[in-house]
Amino acid sequence: MALDRSEVSIFIKYFIFLGNCVIWVVGLALTALGAYVLYLKQKTVRDAIDFFFDPASLMCLAGCLVVFVSFFGCMGSLREYTLFLRLYNWILTFFFVGEIVLVIIIFVFYFVPDAKQQLGLFPEETFKNAIRKYGIVDDDDMQNLIDDMQRTLGCCGFSDDDNGFLDWNINEYFNCTVVSKQPVSNERCSVPASCCIVKDGDPINIRCGHDVMIANEDGTVTESTNHKPIYKIGCLKAVGVWINAHAIVLGGILIGILVPQMFLMCITSTLRKQILMQKSKWNRRLQPRTNA
Repeated sequence: MALDRSEVSIFIKYFIFLGNCVIWVVGLALTALGAYVLYLKQKTVRDAIDFFFDPASLMCLAGCLVVFVSFFGCMGSLREYTLFLRLYNWILTFFFVGEIVLVIIIFVFYFVPDAKQQLGLFPEETFKNAIRKYGIVDDDDMQNLIDDMQRTLGCCGFSDDDNGFLDWNINEYFNCTVVSKQPVSNERCSVPASCCIVKDGDPINIRCGHDVMIANEDGTVTESTNHKPIYKIGCLKAVGVWINAHAIVLGGILIGILVPQMFLMCITSTLRKQILMQKSKWNRRLQPRTNA
């Protein structure tokens, strides 16, 4: 008598289980590392700026999401829980759709510049709040993140224009506007050194961003002519320039992320259907005994 073959594929079952098990461990490690860093820093999250401009906080968030999602994949495949597999597939689908929407928004907004002003989805004011806190709030991670962003993208400030460096006028230390009854900062009318254009081999000059701005009599602030070369373009505009220059590479990376995700969604759905078919087969076998 031939053995009755199971409808559930062992390969698919343990492929999903082992893959999610590895991802779960990685997520747990990220969460633990981020929490440990936050503990060492005695970090206090006051608002969204403190959270999203802190790599350790983002690491904790990413780790928790990974642990949460991969748990359903692990247990659903190992124990053949169709509810867990359905939840797992729904979550993957949610992230997949979100990634597609994000890609469309980014590319449309940077290839159709007017869309940014019309819909106002890019939070320039939120980024400017980070500039206000730069050097004032005791948060080295946020300061280093802003500096690294400006150096990497070759930008200064967060505005979506060619004079983003003027954003630093809203910072208490770099403010150039003459205000009475306030002590004059040594950094007045300046920008951070990360805005400076430094060529390979040039010595580092932390004062290269000094005296970049000048206050006019009408209260406006404009560029000073007595300063060393700095990046002037705002970082939001620099992101658009970077996207235009690396569109093909970005497309390849997105395909490399989305295709495996689609594959995982498909095999998870397949495993769930196989489990349901196997349960249906068992029910049909038990039916005559129940009627008897």
